[in-house]
Amino acid sequence: MQAFILAYANSKPYSLHMTREIIPHPLNQPIRFAAVLTGDLVNSTTIGTEAADGAMAAIETVARTERNFSRGDVRFTRFRGDGWQVYAEDGSSVFRLTMLILATLRHQSHLAQTRLAAATGPVAVLPASGLASATGEVFSLSGHGLDDLTTQRLVYESRHSTGNWHRALFTYLDWQSSRWSAEQAEAVALAFRYDPPRTHSVALDLGISRQAAQSRLKGAGFEPLAEAAYAFAALKDAP
Repeated sequence: MQAFILAYANSKPYSLHMTREIIPHPLNQPIRFAAVLTGDLVNSTTIGTEAADGAMAAIETVARTERNFSRGDVRFTRFRGDGWQVYAEDGSSVFRLTMLILATLRHQSHLAQTRLAAATGPVAVLPASGLASATGEVFSLSGHGLDDLTTQRLVYESRHSTGNWHRALFTYLDWQSSRWSAEQAEAVALAFRYDPPRTHSVALDLGISRQAAQSRLKGAGFEPLAEAAYAFAALKDAP
């Protein structure tokens, strides 16, 4: 557990200050392929404040770590108590970000778990900070996707031409992540915080043998997860 926390240590917390000031995208270029993850905590009325706040802090840490690895504009916000949203300007990171959030919460089983709807698409308006006044297709797809969830825990929405097979990969991620042990989830979170994932970092961060680390990753489905993440990463220059 200590190794996991240290691996995600960062310089300073991300400000959640909201503003209605609207700024253009750098160089006045439209944001055509962003990712938005919208979620709510499971059993939020019974889990207790500590478990809920801990889960929110864990999700925010994933977003902050992604931003600190110089992967563009990544934001987190909490709303309605048990609701949250993550925005990433690089839409190709959507699968890996979703996987990281699921793995981070699964590893810390005392925390609240989450449902979430991931989406990719264009952004119309993005505020200077926060997400309170953000609008666009990707925000609508993600928000409606969460509203439409019934028995599922995870869904992916996109109007991109490859959306159907992307949804299939998210269905696989939902199935695979529900079977992770705490140790397997920790290994996934440590490996996939890098892009591409680094399997050798798991053994170093946890202070275990490479064979033990590889065993955890294999049991977690590392190979198909890495292939799926790579397939999404290939959309970086999607039109």
